[in-house]
Amino acid sequence: MGRRFWGLFLLGFLLAGCTVPQNLPPMPVVVVEPREGEAPLFVKASAQGSSDPDGTISVVRWNFGDGTPEMEGLEVTHRYDQEGEFLVAVKVVDNQGLSTVVRIPINVGVSYPLDVLEWHVEEFYSGTRVYGRVKNIGDRRINLGRVAVRFYDENWNFVEERSKILGDLYPGMEQIFEVRSAFRPVSPGGAPHHTIYTEVIHADAP
Repeated sequence: MGRRFWGLFLLGFLLAGCTVPQNLPPMPVVVVEPREGEAPLFVKASAQGSSDPDGTISVVRWNFGDGTPEMEGLEVTHRYDQEGEFLVAVKVVDNQGLSTVVRIPINVGVSYPLDVLEWHVEEFYSGTRVYGRVKNIGDRRINLGRVAVRFYDENWNFVEERSKILGDLYPGMEQIFEVRSAFRPVSPGGAPHHTIYTEVIHADAP
């Protein structure tokens, strides 16, 4: 009985020693900001807090859901030029090839009640200008509204913010805007990155 017990014990010990440890999936920590706003919308995405319980993070792949090529890196930046609802898919892969995917919704579109209908950007002799149309899509008159444009360089470093004040927009009314900046892109022929947002400074009571 004793020999049989120790034989089974030894066999179990040897089998346990030959068992290959199971690879655990990586644990992603993903931050994407902002998650909503007017187009063009510039977002910063980070997976810096991600970890792997039994190894290391090998690669992080980003699919922003708007048809643009995938990107790789712990931190990336992306600009949405079209309105719509998009799903950011983040794939975190560990050093043994096991992966975990996280999906984050992004809403690019209407800025209520002062909505940007269209925008254009171009260089001119003393800098860059952004122009387009906004519309009061609310049911109250906007006494004062503001269209703000934030300019970034080719590496998405913030340069400056410029804005245009608009007044007396009745419900359904449109106005054109133009915002100019002395900032010019470093590379010839390429407009700098920019984003647009609007805000209502004062509106009539209903």
